[in-house]
Amino acid sequence: MGRTPMTTGQDISIWYAAFGSNLRRERFAVYLTGGPIPGSTTGRIQEGARDTSPPTGDRPFVIERSLLFTGRSPQWGDGGTAAIDSDHNPITPTLGRAYRITSGQFEDVFRQENLEPEILSVDLETLAARGHLDLSSRKYGRVDVVGAIDNELVLTITTPGRPSNLQPAHQSYLEVMAAGLISCHGLSAVEAARYLASRPGNAGLVDPTALAIAVAAST
Repeated sequence: MGRTPMTTGQDISIWYAAFGSNLRRERFAVYLTGGPIPGSTTGRIQEGARDTSPPTGDRPFVIERSLLFTGRSPQWGDGGTAAIDSDHNPITPTLGRAYRITSGQFEDVFRQENLEPEILSVDLETLAARGHLDLSSRKYGRVDVVGAIDNELVLTITTPGRPSNLQPAHQSYLEVMAAGLISCHGLSAVEAARYLASRPGNAGLVDPTALAIAVAAST
């Protein structure tokens, strides 16, 4: 899969819709400021964005795609991580968190998500027309349009193809997600645990009761 050529232009405001560990504000912040990833089992350091300014907006957002857990991530206990699947039917809406950032900051988030060595520019006009762009062959190589807030695009980052290789997430990852769900959507520890444990990849393999106890103890 080829890379989209880099272009330059003035930054505009967009909304980034998070649905995985970036649900937790403190975890997302290190994509902008740099630093160790909160809750990670490896303590990996994020480089940060060129513009380290905080988001100018932060709100709950529901993504009309289904959440599942797939692959293996060394920084999260070698467990699965979140992806969204627009082909999964019936669609179960995903509880997300939207951050208002600049298009340049979004490009830096995308680069760090995919461990890309160089910045890949997002052509917003083409993206808006097509609905998605595949910029990398890595796990989070697709930028997807999932809505609009006050006439500004809401974008998310997910897999270029339909997610496969379902794999339950490590508790460290689920605790970070749960903390974000609690702070953003006002869920209880029990509600957050049930939501996460019921999704494909985790279903039948993650104990919601044990997860709720762990979440309550860590938040």
